[in-house]
Amino acid sequence: MSKAPRNQPKHHITLWHLVFMTTAIFMTMLNMPLMAQTGMKSLFFNTAVVLCYILPVSLISAELATGWPRHGVYTWVQEAFGAPFGFMAVFLQWFQAIFAMVATVAYTNAALAFVFDRHLDENPWLMFTGVIIIYWGATFANLKGTRITKRIASICLMVGTIFPSLTMITLGLLYVSGPAQPAIDISLTTANIIPSLSQTSTLFLFLSFLFGFIGIEVSAGHATEVQNVRRTYPLAIFIAAFIGFSISLLGGLTIAMIVPVKEISNTLGVLQTFTVLLDHYGYPNILPIAALLIAVGAAGQVSTWIAGPVKSLAVAGRDGILPKFLHGSNTHDMPVPLMLVQATIATLIATTFLLHVKTNEVFLYLTSTAVLLYSVMYLLLYSTAIRLRYKRPDVPRTYKVPFGNWGIWVLGSIGFSISLIAFFIGFRPPDQADFPATTYLAIIIPGVFFTLSIPFILWKVRRPSWKSRKSPKKPRPTP
Repeated sequence: MSKAPRNQPKHHITLWHLVFMTTAIFMTMLNMPLMAQTGMKSLFFNTAVVLCYILPVSLISAELATGWPRHGVYTWVQEAFGAPFGFMAVFLQWFQAIFAMVATVAYTNAALAFVFDRHLDENPWLMFTGVIIIYWGATFANLKGTRITKRIASICLMVGTIFPSLTMITLGLLYVSGPAQPAIDISLTTANIIPSLSQTSTLFLFLSFLFGFIGIEVSAGHATEVQNVRRTYPLAIFIAAFIGFSISLLGGLTIAMIVPVKEISNTLGVLQTFTVLLDHYGYPNILPIAALLIAVGAAGQVSTWIAGPVKSLAVAGRDGILPKFLHGSNTHDMPVPLMLVQATIATLIATTFLLHVKTNEVFLYLTSTAVLLYSVMYLLLYSTAIRLRYKRPDVPRTYKVPFGNWGIWVLGSIGFSISLIAFFIGFRPPDQADFPATTYLAIIIPGVFFTLSIPFILWKVRRPSWKSRKSPKKPRPTP
């Protein structure tokens, strides 16, 4: 019996492992309160998200991953536009995740403070300390390899997101089925479901829904470890999209029916709902458990992002784009130097909570920066899909976007247009912001454009000696 080549990775990620890892990347209960604030119009917004984001990115990622199943967006964009743009794509995917995950941890800290000590929900030291503990803890846990990552993702998703979501949805349906009346008008009329397109806030709300699902393509970075990747990856991404969409929609509607719209908190809406439901059924003491479960779900999302884009970034580094001291990996094939660098960057970003007294403004800067950077990455992704249909038609794709080149043009154009709109909208602060737009722009514009320049600066200063001649260490065999 012949042995597999030494450099062949161990394909230990199954279909359901990949489903859980993909779903854990983008699904969180933290987006549900914002959806709830639109009431029954969330049906319209979620349908629009399916057509304008989930459908394009799912189908396009499935085609690219089955044609080029190694290293995700780095390989895809590199094949289409060359190494500098491939590096830019994976760098942006990696760097924005640090901002987004710091914000996610901070939101989680606020939720825990809401339950245990509401005077601490805007305490900057609590935000900073929570980021350090959760982010660094997840970093060290993921040094054990994707075997640990997939377990963390599966457990945290089930325990910290799906279980509390389904519990809240079930209790909410029982609540409004009794004598209690829904807090919103649930009639299926046109006026109640279709938002007014004349209102400028409509576009902002749609983009908020849209970026509640970003990251569905990140799991492609683990494609080399997936069993039968050309079949498994497209199936997993479709299942994950269905799970995330269904539960998020029902969760948002549940909050809307329980808590009056004007009282829904962006960060604490889920716990507000649990408070009403548990008080109604006589179990208020269970609220801290609900908060802890939500924290577990957020920690799982952070963990999955920590182990995702950094592996593709490491591949780009070994191709000679990053200095050699960043090339190393351990026996589990995890890029330790880069993981420590990203945890250090997260720590530096978290210090903004100590330097700026208003934590809500820090949340806004973090999430806006993440949206702007990721919008550029998506512009590259959709352009790549269209270009590769013409540049590399010879490459076999087990899955292809239907309707030939017309199909790829339609989906790519929709995704590209939405990403471009999101990029420009990201430079405008929300209408309810209590600080001048000039202050917002003075912080956001330099930060975003400096970040966009970093990949090209690294490309210009690269040295031939940076290219790695050795393959990363082989992962340990399964015991």
